[in-house]
Amino acid sequence: MEGRTETPEAPPVAEKGRCHLEACDEPAAADLDDHPLCLQHFVAVSMREMDARNEKIKNESFETAVVKDFKKFLADCEAQARKLSEADTPDDARAKPRILELLRRISQLGRGFRRSPRFATSLPVWLRREDPSRTWEEETWTSSVSRHGAGFSCHHSVDIGGEVVLCRRDRGSRVRARVVYCRFDAEGRRQIGVELIDQDDFWDLEKLSTSVASYASPQ
Repeated sequence: MEGRTETPEAPPVAEKGRCHLEACDEPAAADLDDHPLCLQHFVAVSMREMDARNEKIKNESFETAVVKDFKKFLADCEAQARKLSEADTPDDARAKPRILELLRRISQLGRGFRRSPRFATSLPVWLRREDPSRTWEEETWTSSVSRHGAGFSCHHSVDIGGEVVLCRRDRGSRVRARVVYCRFDAEGRRQIGVELIDQDDFWDLEKLSTSVASYASPQ
């Protein structure tokens, strides 16, 4: 009609607002890596992607681009999951336990990131388990140290969350530590990481950083 402006036809809402996965016709509830996902698929894909990325960074010693991307991914997932957890619609209510589980997993992975600079260096230690039911001791060397922990090879089986004692062979000082990870490297050697209990700077990092500054990267 003359004098009337034609408005371009908008794309169908059903096409834009649906989960992008094939064979799923549910409405999109969140967006992951620019892909709209329904609530159920957002939780499932987020969990799977987090585990895959977490596995990928296990051998990353420092704040690499991969680690930074993972942190950003976790932050994005957390923001969207928290928003979904606050919804009160019937569909959201049915999925709320899974959303809460996703938030717990995000929190767990977030706590795993190192809280201080890490130095790749070899320091001689005695590693001990002082338990009446299973006591052992071995000599080993650190592969890396930080203000809050260390990583090294270990011949004995250890439990995640279990306590060990570290004794510096060069100084005789000792500290209790908690095992935070245990895995085998490509050569089949057991590598463990520990978090120091009730003591910081067991490694005298102020002096150490002067000689190995090139290995440091803030976390």
